[in-house]
Amino acid sequence: MSGWTPVSPCTVGCTADPVPPADAALVRQRWRRLAAAVGGAGIAALGAPAASPRGRRRLVVCTAARVLTAVGVRVEVHASPAAWPRTGPGRGAGHLVVSNHVSWVDDLALLTVVPGVPVATSEVGRWPLVGRLARRAGAVLLDRSRICTLPGTVGEVAGLLRTGTSVTVQPEGTTSCGVELGRFRPAFFQAAVDAGAPVCPIAVRYRVDGGAGTAVAGHLADDPLWRSLVRVVGTRGLVVEVHLLPALDPAGADRRELAALAEYAIAAVTEARAPVVTAHPRRPRVPAHLPARRSARRPGAARAA
Repeated sequence: MSGWTPVSPCTVGCTADPVPPADAALVRQRWRRLAAAVGGAGIAALGAPAASPRGRRRLVVCTAARVLTAVGVRVEVHASPAAWPRTGPGRGAGHLVVSNHVSWVDDLALLTVVPGVPVATSEVGRWPLVGRLARRAGAVLLDRSRICTLPGTVGEVAGLLRTGTSVTVQPEGTTSCGVELGRFRPAFFQAAVDAGAPVCPIAVRYRVDGGAGTAVAGHLADDPLWRSLVRVVGTRGLVVEVHLLPALDPAGADRRELAALAEYAIAAVTEARAPVVTAHPRRPRVPAHLPARRSARRPGAARAA
């Protein structure tokens, strides 16, 4: 493994939250629905190459939504208090959307909420369903084992942003359980600086009906993907919250400053603490619209109303 590859301190033990289990009949129903969703995605994928970009995007969004519904996950979107800048051809650079990363469920939820191209690792690109959806969405694939390819991948993202295409990145480079937030790597924020693209943070967190936070959906450390899938299918009332946060203007900022600001904004919503490090990149002044950092809570602890 390359020294550049981020390593999460979280383990599968972080996912052992007490959560309401789904009854056996519901679990069987979910597996049947998931099989139907996967089969339908495979059939639809045969015609995807001939479809227009908009048609392929619609196919990806519908498939991701069907899978989330099949496994019993509800997506709850919280709009940004300040609207993101308009984007698209002729309207300026696209958005560089950045989020924290807990699970493969994040990837599907973001596909349904945020239009654009995801950045995924080459490992994710080889996954049976999520990888197929990522490739159909035109994903930029990053080989984390070869750091020499990183500048070219960042340049590819900058080129997409210049054309008005939004790009979604998870700058932790790995997953975390939610108690801690991994340090945001600044590399892809350089693409926003180069393209003059607004950085749009998204905070993702999980809870079950009733308000208790959970990391049960986490895909952490060397935990096989199928185990995370089994936990998700077997949990009743799992909700993934997608919080759209105010955009950050790249003008006058460098990539490290943008990374720290996005990390701070997301941590303030998820209530996660930053990892202990010996040095921090240049710490920027915190904008007035961002809330104060709150103390971390364990994933299974109930949140205040």
